Amino acid sequence: MNKEMIFLLLGMGAGAVIAFVGGYVLARGKAERKEAMYQVEVDELLQANEEMEQELRPLKKKFKELEATLNRENIEKAALLERIKHVGDVRRELEHEKSLNRQLNERIAELEALIAKLEAQMAVEAESVEKQLELIMETKREIMKEVRALTKQSMQNRD
Repeated sequence: MNKEMIFLLLGMGAGAVIAFVGGYVLARGKAERKEAMYQVEVDELLQANEEMEQELRPLKKKFKELEATLNRENIEKAALLERIKHVGDVRRELEHEKSLNRQLNERIAELEALIAKLEAQMAVEAESVEKQLELIMETKREIMKEVRALTKQSMQNRD
């Protein structure tokens, strides 16, 4: 009977540890998947931002070339008016690109805030898990103490 009690207590302690570790692994995996998903979205936004900046470079260069052309005195009025119109189109495109860039930066800031929030949640969860682990270890120590006492008592009863 005493051996059965000992094995029962050992089995319960081991089961609690296994259940805790399994729960911790699942929670951590879920948090890592969320973080990875948000990181992919941030990476995509950063890539889109870089692509838009690359598209802006030729427009800026072209804009400067057009301004230099407008300053030339030997250009006919008709050609000058056409180029001014073209400069306006380039400016509108540039403003549109800037607007998109601002929106992307706002979204990146939102995602960074969300990542910070998730990191804070993960820290809280980790602290909770650590406390649970401490409780389990304390329970294990108590069980082991009981097992030793029962073993000692069993040995005394045999003598």
